Amino acid sequence: MMRVSGVLEKAVLFAALVACMAEAHAMTKYNPFTRQWEQVSPDAVPRVNPVTGKWELASPDAVLKLNPFTKQYHLVPADSVPRYNPYTRQWELAPPSSRLQLNPRSNTWEFTR
Repeated sequence: MMRVSGVLEKAVLFAALVACMAEAHAMTKYNPFTRQWEQVSPDAVPRVNPVTGKWELASPDAVLKLNPFTKQYHLVPADSVPRYNPYTRQWELAPPSSRLQLNPRSNTWEFTR
């Protein structure tokens, strides 16, 4: 029979493993142009949006796409589709495999890979 402390150790190790796996797909980066922290892919770099003229953190292979609900253009991965974010009550462009995660720095819910 396993001791309670052994079960607790395994639970803590499992939680740490899950946290590391989530960080492998998304990370929090600071955008110096907007002065905000954003959940983005690890290869994201500041890029200027040619339509809005604003700086966004986007991966080097991101494409310009129109969000049909907000009528705004964003630099997003090519496979992005409109997804509803119930926390912000807005439609956002996000990859189909993304999921909602809480950004601990900005305390907002964002779609991440």
